[in-house]
Amino acid sequence: MNIRVILCNIGVILLASSLLGACTSVATRMSSANNSVPGSPVSPVAGQEWEKVIAAAQQEGEVVVYGPPGSKYRMALVDAFERAFPGIKVTYTGLTGSDIGPRIIAERQAGRFIPDVHIGGPTTINALLKPAGAIDPIPPLLIRPDVVDTSKWFQNKLWYADNEGQFNLIFEGGAGLQIVVNKNVIDPNVFSSYWDILDVKYRGKIAANDVRKPGPGDGQIMFIWVTESLGSSFLEKLFGEMQIVLTDDRRQLIDWIAQGQYWIGLFPGDEAEEAIKQGLPISYVDVRKMKEGFYLSSGYGTIAVMNNRPHPNAAIVYINWLLSPEGQLAYQKAGGWNSLRVDIPKNMVNPLRIPPSNAQAIFINVEKYQQQDLRQIRDVIIRAFERR
Repeated sequence: MNIRVILCNIGVILLASSLLGACTSVATRMSSANNSVPGSPVSPVAGQEWEKVIAAAQQEGEVVVYGPPGSKYRMALVDAFERAFPGIKVTYTGLTGSDIGPRIIAERQAGRFIPDVHIGGPTTINALLKPAGAIDPIPPLLIRPDVVDTSKWFQNKLWYADNEGQFNLIFEGGAGLQIVVNKNVIDPNVFSSYWDILDVKYRGKIAANDVRKPGPGDGQIMFIWVTESLGSSFLEKLFGEMQIVLTDDRRQLIDWIAQGQYWIGLFPGDEAEEAIKQGLPISYVDVRKMKEGFYLSSGYGTIAVMNNRPHPNAAIVYINWLLSPEGQLAYQKAGGWNSLRVDIPKNMVNPLRIPPSNAQAIFINVEKYQQQDLRQIRDVIIRAFERR
């Protein structure tokens, strides 16, 4: 055999051996990163891509995230990531949705493309950032196998809040707990249908946050409105026949229920959670048992990736980490918010907020329902309340 051919063949063998060793090393590191997903297959190609993106992100050295305000969110979205990737700094700005959306738009109009990633409620993303053409599709950016493996997510899918299912990925989903009772008077487990609340024995014993105005009851009344077995008939009876008392002071609402002046409280907001922690005789009704189903709230747990972002590789590393088992567990631990990942521990989450895998549940703050006119629903409530 020609000596040149022999040497060529030896070179090919050595190159193949070298590539195999590199792929094995990458796959081993990738498997180690994915150790929360035992037995998850790791593609060497995906592993190589992930390692390359990490290396490029470390060269960039920074990812800019606009997200929710508060120390718990910083703990989840900044501290945990920087521990996982010490070579990449998170520059974090925490603002409410009403402030952060207009800020991003104003910055971009001035030619300043600052954030790489936005985390927050879906309204800002769907109503402001998407129409402005400010965000990129997310699916092409998801490269970790443990992220795209839909069997690890609630109801075997990745959830999106936008109609296209491309731009606004939902990673948090908790059952909307919008009914409380005085547990010294009512067993919270007696309810299996929302219609049970309208039993004549509860007439004059129901108080609610005033949903004639925007507030924490918006999700619940939207859920009632779009649920065929409830709808306007339920709202008309609740507000027109049950002698319901309304207040815009949610603390007052909780006091009324705790004191037994009213037995059932609707749309109470976070004040109910605090009252329960303080040992007051208040209990949530487990809406997961309602035959009509229940709604899920994403809270601040949705993500969008900006286009023309200054740190493109760091953004990819960030979103893949956030959606990984490690990232989602850090998110849950920080605030007790329920991740839609089903392959991580849930002991830090209120069990009543965790949707069963077969739940008849809908995300009420997705674009499909955001496009519904709440004024129409409020008009029904107002007319019913005035007719009583």
